[in-house]
Amino acid sequence: MLSNVPARFAETAAGMAIDRENVVQVGKILHAEADRLQDAIDGYITARVGLSGGDPVSEEAAAAFDERATLLWKSFHLYVDDLRELARSVVAAASAYETADADIAGGFRR
Repeated sequence: MLSNVPARFAETAAGMAIDRENVVQVGKILHAEADRLQDAIDGYITARVGLSGGDPVSEEAAAAFDERATLLWKSFHLYVDDLRELARSVVAAASAYETADADIAGGFRR
């Protein structure tokens, strides 16, 4: 069932014990964590550092910092996307376990 798990989680997921009894709860936890992280990073895509002084280095340093901050935000965003994909994989597992659709949907309410 690991074929639909994002690569960055494959090794960890291989050690998880997801079964009929906990599949909805695991999915709910993954979904909630993705939501929490998304909420935490949402406001930072437009965050920029200001100039720290009037010297010629400050402008270049601020631009370099902003570039790295944007790359870091994109990395976090990709992680959240992968976490959501992992949650979708768990939903697929729940369906394979023939868990009732209402139980699956109820586990993923925000």
